[in-house]
Amino acid sequence: MKPSNFIHQIETISHWLIYALVLFLFGSEISEMFNSGNIEVKNILTFFIYLEIMQMVSIFFETGKIPVRYPIYISMIGLARYIILEDLNVNEALAISGSILLLSLALVGLAYRNKLVNTADNEE
Repeated sequence: MKPSNFIHQIETISHWLIYALVLFLFGSEISEMFNSGNIEVKNILTFFIYLEIMQMVSIFFETGKIPVRYPIYISMIGLARYIILEDLNVNEALAISGSILLLSLALVGLAYRNKLVNTADNEE
């Protein structure tokens, strides 16, 4: 077996493990919501994180690649969840909000990267 095939097999097994763990956590979160009898914003934001991870793993299985934008989405939702749930002072909240802004600018850059690269190539 070639080393690249072996590494690909390990990646595939790891992604299946991640998918199974996320499904388990998703189920645990739903069970906890029903047992407590209330749904909070933190639960919904956690569901978004779980869904983004599941989408990222599904895309890996379809294409063999993970788009860069999905970890950025997960980071943005995680930071938003942190701002909502933690008791932060103004400076901390502004710093984390600035981080979310930088991540969103990175997404805009990713969306227009082909156009930007093509424009730069044409100018040369």
